[in-house]
Amino acid sequence: MRVKLAIACGVAGMLAACSDGSDPAKDAADIAEIEAMHDMPAIKQISPEHISYPDIEKNNLFGVSCGFAPGNSMRVLFLAMDEHGYMKLDDKIVTLAPDKGSAKLPVTGYTHYDGKEFSVTLDLDEGTDAQEGIELTKWRGRMTVRDHKDRITYDKDGLVGCGA
Repeated sequence: MRVKLAIACGVAGMLAACSDGSDPAKDAADIAEIEAMHDMPAIKQISPEHISYPDIEKNNLFGVSCGFAPGNSMRVLFLAMDEHGYMKLDDKIVTLAPDKGSAKLPVTGYTHYDGKEFSVTLDLDEGTDAQEGIELTKWRGRMTVRDHKDRITYDKDGLVGCGA
């Protein structure tokens, strides 16, 4: 019995010696950060829509641009221009501002755009041979859309075509 009591006292003493005397304010801040992560709403996956010629006419999106189309399609989901980027969500054209500190695309525009709810990044695989046409050059690429908490809401490989 005395041996068990001595072991129990020894273990209790060792645990007390391991106490780091943590800061209650720091502990509270850590707990609040973890609770905020748990209270974060679920990621809302988005489905960018095809920007059609009537959308281009209606919103005056004419001019030199780079456009992203998923897979091997020609259905442009994002237009990158020097002054703005455009994406269609819920049947409305959303305007994003270019991050002029990001890399320039080969013809016009930038690789990163920021909006109120989303940011868009275009990555080009410039290691692949460009497919050149009369007024358009295409590269393999990827479009990634992130929400305001930097969570991926859309991510697809496809073609980035630049021209007039």
